[in-house]
Amino acid sequence: MEYDDTFNTAQVFAIDIRRWDQRHRDFWTRRLGRRYLLSVVPTKSRPGRILEIGAAWYNRYQKDVVGKENELTVIDIKEAGHPDIVAVMGMDRYVQFDMTRSADQGDASGHGTIDRLQGAFDEIRSWGVLSHYPFSPAQCERYLANIALLLKPGGQAIFKLDIDTHKVVKQLPSAGFEFLEGLIHERFAVVHTDVLNGSTPGRVHYVQRR
Repeated sequence: MEYDDTFNTAQVFAIDIRRWDQRHRDFWTRRLGRRYLLSVVPTKSRPGRILEIGAAWYNRYQKDVVGKENELTVIDIKEAGHPDIVAVMGMDRYVQFDMTRSADQGDASGHGTIDRLQGAFDEIRSWGVLSHYPFSPAQCERYLANIALLLKPGGQAIFKLDIDTHKVVKQLPSAGFEFLEGLIHERFAVVHTDVLNGSTPGRVHYVQRR
């Protein structure tokens, strides 16, 4: 299905954005990709334990977006630690781990993050991460392999790939949009794809482990 900038955001699934402050309300409604994440993804989401990758500084309403009835874990792949981030952002668990590392390398503190969370999540969301970091092709492959390890059998992963904001193209042509599309299809079974047109063009793939 295709969505464009005429997509109606007046009805937001189970969320009353009127109580949000103006800055965060603007953040979630200004660009099509965020409006889609706010309004469409909850209708297709898997309830239970949800993992958001790279969203530590997304904003303090991330818990509202995934639903208060769900358990939200955030894996931050690059930012420095923040002692109060769980309370500030309203999430249930915060983990630092470079998703481009091999699973047997452990996290920054030496703990086996992947081992501890292997097969733990009903849904994993990777919202534009692969489009915004200059990962090498090998790092992209490890990133996807780690997601497969973290996902429950029968669980769902959601990948949003941006086209016009795909910053790795100039540095690493082999890890461009088409490369990532092929890698996702190779690693996972793609169940459904939505196409985003307009201010933030891209594709949203809903996938399962093979």
